[in-house]
Amino acid sequence: MRNTKSSTIDAFPEKLAVPASGLQRGQWIALVLVIFAGVALRMIHLDTLPFWVDEAESSINALTILQHGYPTDSYLGIPIYENTNVWFWPENPEYEFRDVSYSEKHFAVYHGWLPLYAIAGSFKLYGIHPDVADGSRSTKHNLAEQKRRTRAARVPAVLFAAIFLVVAFIGGNVLYGREAGWAALVVGAIYPYHLEISDQARYYSAEVTLTTACCVLLWLVIRTGTWKHVLLAAIAYLLLFHTHLLSFLTAALMAALSLPVIIYRHKDWFKKMVVFAAVLLAGTLPWIFVTGFYHHQSRIPRAWPLLQIPSDLLRYRPFNFWYAFLALVLFLAVVWLKRSEGGESRVLGASAKRLGPVLVFLGGWSVIGYATFLLFIPAVSFTQQRLNLSYWGPLFLLFAILCATVVRILAPRVSHRSAAAFTAALMAVLFLAVHHPSPARDEAGTSQSWKLSSPPGSGTWEIYGDIFHQLDSMHLDSTAKLYAAPNSHLVLTVYSGLPVQDITPVRKSYLDSYRGEIVYIDLGVARDTGLLTSRRVQEAAARNGYILSSAAAQETAIRLLTRSYREAMMKALAPDRPADIEPVPPFAQQLLATYQDKVAFDFANSPYELVTRGFEVRNWSDWAAVLKYRFVDPNARRGVHANYVERFRGADAMILMRSEPIAIYRARWHGPLSTAPLHFRFVR
Repeated sequence: MRNTKSSTIDAFPEKLAVPASGLQRGQWIALVLVIFAGVALRMIHLDTLPFWVDEAESSINALTILQHGYPTDSYLGIPIYENTNVWFWPENPEYEFRDVSYSEKHFAVYHGWLPLYAIAGSFKLYGIHPDVADGSRSTKHNLAEQKRRTRAARVPAVLFAAIFLVVAFIGGNVLYGREAGWAALVVGAIYPYHLEISDQARYYSAEVTLTTACCVLLWLVIRTGTWKHVLLAAIAYLLLFHTHLLSFLTAALMAALSLPVIIYRHKDWFKKMVVFAAVLLAGTLPWIFVTGFYHHQSRIPRAWPLLQIPSDLLRYRPFNFWYAFLALVLFLAVVWLKRSEGGESRVLGASAKRLGPVLVFLGGWSVIGYATFLLFIPAVSFTQQRLNLSYWGPLFLLFAILCATVVRILAPRVSHRSAAAFTAALMAVLFLAVHHPSPARDEAGTSQSWKLSSPPGSGTWEIYGDIFHQLDSMHLDSTAKLYAAPNSHLVLTVYSGLPVQDITPVRKSYLDSYRGEIVYIDLGVARDTGLLTSRRVQEAAARNGYILSSAAAQETAIRLLTRSYREAMMKALAPDRPADIEPVPPFAQQLLATYQDKVAFDFANSPYELVTRGFEVRNWSDWAAVLKYRFVDPNARRGVHANYVERFRGADAMILMRSEPIAIYRARWHGPLSTAPLHFRFVR
């Protein structure tokens, strides 16, 4: 008869696995209260700040679901653009490129559908409907409606976060014991990183939740092999496939590596694995063929050809080394302490037996997740912030288990309740001590690092209020075309209800010949480094014997912040003319030089550094052009070669300065080859 026990896999005694069903009444109450507190913490500021561009992208995809029943490639009568330009569109007279996020069959295939359907369902419950392309150029949503849309789109991420807390609690229990379960629950409810990913209208919260669920259920399949766990694992894997394909690939590879152990442990493994595979194939293959996904993937540029190995392995680390270092030091210190007390033979041996299998399992999941990210992630999605999403949950559980192990080594005789409290406290102290706070949640309730595809002028409700007020005051007719610098067009569209398009995929010949008005909105005018505030300008002026009022200092700061942008635009539109721009005040010259050096450093070290390598990036306009044209020769499509240069000569150009500097151009038809110069006027 086949041996159904494995000393490695069964190293943890069964009595330590305490599922939620075994909780006492008081523990149930505590569990519910912690989850409720975690949800409340995420809901408090859900609409304090507007979407960043990726959230707007997900929201627009969800609105197309309400229109068509599935996420498609157009909204308000215009194509949706959210990705790098690589797929040429020769048969289209208006657009030079198609968006690589959508297949030839017009289905969204770059992102999984489950988070999009969750947002669409939330919109439906909130009574939010898709906008209609009725030719109007007046904004359709006031501030209250914009905030309502924001809340509705972000609520699903909070609900997935609540599920994650349940999964983390159960996972800690089944992988180690109640100490790890309670620690994962409590710390997960308050940990800043998870707060950050679970209040965004994106797939991040669902990805972390379902990855962790797949991990826990695969462990249960290995240990018990019951039909219940096999079917639940198949469902979790299927949901993960429709949430994030790379995370699904990680989970699938881990399942394949675990198959020999499953075969060894369970004599009826064949039937169960056939059913497991059948559920996955039935839930994935139809989608793959109907959407055209299988034919589409070859068009998406991958990141790995741009990597420099081995140096990039240190730049893009698989996890926060401080956590690993701190955990290792703590563990070694505890082991040394127990050895010095002479208790290593019993306590340390039992701890190693319990920890070993889980360390191999969760560590293996993380290694596979890191490798698949490096090999398969698209280039424009390659950032340190996204790197560990596919295995963050398993690593989180591993850290909880390590803390529980340390507590058990130090205090082997304390009760389970006391051990759980000590473990939660230890994990919270270590996590919060090592965690590096994100920059101020300056654009959409999340850190700047998540949002470098969004220019800095896109982060407060006042900014969008200024833009929409200016648009409404123009009284544009239905023939006016609305464009924006990438990717702020997505946020402008979802909040205004107007068809605002990314200008980068549009043909130059179309812009040159279009006889209606063109309005172009550029939020990437300046980067806020904190070096060119009105206070710093006043202080620099005072040191040089100048007295500036607050209003004068504010205007000087705005002019300095936008100077490089204005010079670049004037040079692009009229390269043979000197830029008609005010001189820099003597007291501000050093301040401006310091600011420009800081901007250059920030862009050279941005989260999207891999995509912009090898190109000079001095400002947001350079950054956006390289990001969009990276694989089709950026230098041939920016500066004097930009598609808008002919059309914008003689345009009415303004810099809005009521909130943060924003450039708006209104270009009327002036015939071909206009030589009219460009002048910026500042509008308060």
